[in-house]
Formats: sequence, C-alpha cells, structure tokens
Amino acid sequence: MKTTDPNVILKPATALFNTLGEKIKQISFLGKGEGSAVFKIETFEKTYCLKTALFPERTQKVLSEAQIRRDFIDKGLTFIPYPIFSDQKYFKNGAVIYDFIEGSQTVFDSKSTLSQLARYLADIHTLKFKIIPNGPDQIWNYYHSLEQSIKSIQVNQGYLLNESINQAFSNVLDEYKKQINDNVELFSFGISSILHGDLSNNFITDTEGKLWLIDWENSEYGDIVEEICFFVFNNDIKDNLQDFFYQEYQKYFQPSSKLNFKKMSEFYLKVVPIFNVCWGIDQLHTNLIHKLEPERKLKDIMSSARNWGLFFSESTTSMIIQGVKQMTAKLTNNL
Repeated sequence: MKTTDPNVILKPATALFNTLGEKIKQISFLGKGEGSAVFKIETFEKTYCLKTALFPERTQKVLSEAQIRRDFIDKGLTFIPYPIFSDQKYFKNGAVIYDFIEGSQTVFDSKSTLSQLARYLADIHTLKFKIIPNGPDQIWNYYHSLEQSIKSIQVNQGYLLNESINQAFSNVLDEYKKQINDNVELFSFGISSILHGDLSNNFITDTEGKLWLIDWENSEYGDIVEEICFFVFNNDIKDNLQDFFYQEYQKYFQPSSKLNFKKMSEFYLKVVPIFNVCWGIDQLHTNLIHKLEPERKLKDIMSSARNWGLFFSESTTSMIIQGVKQMTAKLTNNL
C-alpha cells in the first residue's frame, strides 16, 4: 500500500484520537518528505496535522522535531505550528500531532512576503549567535563540510557510485578550492547562529497572509550566510528581489549589516547542487532499502547533477551527468 494512501494510517490514527477523546471524520494526504509523511486529520471537533516516520531509522528525528519546535515557541517565536501530542504506542515508527494551518505553500514573489521571512530569520538567528572574526574560517568550514559529505557517500553508499561520479567529485572539489583561494578577501568575518536548517519549501501562508515555518527536523547551529543563500537558491528568488531580501534581513539582524551577501552568496550557492547530489544518493540508499519510490529520487539526483553546469566547468558537469545516467541504468535494470 502506498504511503500517500490515507488508509495506511486509518487504524493507528483512529486508536490514537480515540485515546485523546476525539473521533476522526476524514483523513487526507498532505505531502511526503525524506522519510516521513504528513496527513490532515479532521475530527468532529478540530482539524490537525499528523506527521509520521515511514521507517524506524527516522523515528527519533520526527519525535525530536516536536521538542525543537516547543523550545523555539517557548523562546517567543510565533510562526511555528504547535506540537500537540507525540505518539509511539499506535504508530510504530512514531508520530506527532500538530496544529493545522489552513493555507497554501508560500510563493516568494513579493516584497511583503520576503520582508516577513527576513524578520522571522532575524528572530531565529538572534536567539544565539557568535561573531567569527576570521571570516575565511567559515567558508573553509563549508568546503570541508562538502568534502566530508562526499567522503561519507563514497564510504557508506559506494556501491551506488561509479568511476565517472567519483572523478566528478574529485574535480569539483579542486575547482571549488581554487575559486575560494582566488577570492578569500571577500570573507572578512562570519556569523554562526541557531538555524532553521532547511529553507527549501517548508513554508505555509495562511488565509490571513501570515507566513509559517514548518519542518524543523534539521535545525542546528551553523553559518547564517549558508542559510540565507540556501533559501535564495532553493526558492528561485528573482534577481530584482534578492537585494531587497538581503537588505531587509540586515535591517532586522544588525550584526550582519556589513556582510556582502550578494558577492559571498556565489560561494555558497554554487555547491548546493553538489550537496544535493550527495544527499540524494544517501536518500536513494534509504529508499532502496525500504522500497520508497527510488525512481523519483533518481530523477531528483539527475536534476541536481545538471545544475552543476551553472557554476562549474563543462567537463566536470558532463562527467557527473554521465555518472548519474550509468547509476540510473544499472539500478533500473534491477528494480
């Protein structure tokens, strides 16, 4: 049975809500992430959101997110849907019931919406931050993080790789290192802080126009420039709105006012497609184990591979694309 089918959770959800004194009227599927599924639960009293892990390895992350949200809400953040109840009795892989936000996925095509987010991110980053006087340390940490991600894939999911993928990884690290060395003067100082950790499509705009941030599983302490640039890239913020967003954020988070986001962003954005290939291969490994639509993940990896061409040489881009094609062909024959 597909994880998008509400009937998958009908029995445990009914038992859980009966325990809470409510009867379910309707269940509908909302979406699926990497290892979790989200459903809309309508009872005769209220509407809720339920997020459940799809396999045991994801259980702790789904349950921990509820506490992460509570911690942020307790610190005064008002744009996070509240976790109402966590369960492992009825949902064997764990589930959390959240307040349901009636609305739609946010589109960042207006200054007012971007200004809202800039203020929210400033509120998050202000909670705990540290100035890094030696700016190049931040970008070199980012480089080493990329290097470690590649090594991890080669060690743990090496059976999925081939010569073309491995050579592309080697080449792209060399190219990135040279680009940093040639522009190291851009990084005069840095800032580390508490982050949301995944500003991809994890936004809802409610019926009154308020923006809400969801999916806090990956919240961590890290580089604010990485978080800001990741948002700009993954939400395809148009050039004419990028400067406005940077300025709004710096207005609300004064410690960042002297950072040149526009120029620094290139060195963060260019490796997002590389990270996405690494994460995609890691998730592909999990999808193959649990039979969770590996074909969909292969398409995502290819899309990320093609994006290497936006920032790196044609030869390296061709090499990663060829490697992903070979990996896809090999796996497709075995699925």
